[in-house]
Amino acid sequence: MRVRLDKRRQLLAAGDEAYPVVVERTHTLKRVVSTYDAEALGADTFTGDTVSVTGRVIFLRNTGKLCFVRLREGDGTELQAMLARDGVGEERLAEFKALVDIGDHLAVTGEVITSRRGELSVQATSWQIAAKTVRPLPNEHNPL
Repeated sequence: MRVRLDKRRQLLAAGDEAYPVVVERTHTLKRVVSTYDAEALGADTFTGDTVSVTGRVIFLRNTGKLCFVRLREGDGTELQAMLARDGVGEERLAEFKALVDIGDHLAVTGEVITSRRGELSVQATSWQIAAKTVRPLPNEHNPL
């Protein structure tokens, strides 16, 4: 919990809000998933459509120049977001890696695409923490 509080302090020191009042969202995750059929689009496809989505980070993988994030809405709908150095910039990607944890609520804006493996994704051009989580999520195998 101490590490998460330190990350919250870093966020505030940088002039960002840990719990912004308004976060831009044009689509729900459910709407994106129901509108775009990853199977019909095929692998490595760019739709040209830009969306802003929000969700809770339930999976996070940092791989150098690219980060994969799985977002989940309250109804259980999930969508992958990809943050690349080319899309968000080197500085913002470094901030993402340093500040975002599993459990945080995240807002991502970017193009709807399918990944090389054919998974429906949002390729981020910008991101914002919608709510910084101070406590880790409970284990899904032993829910509250």
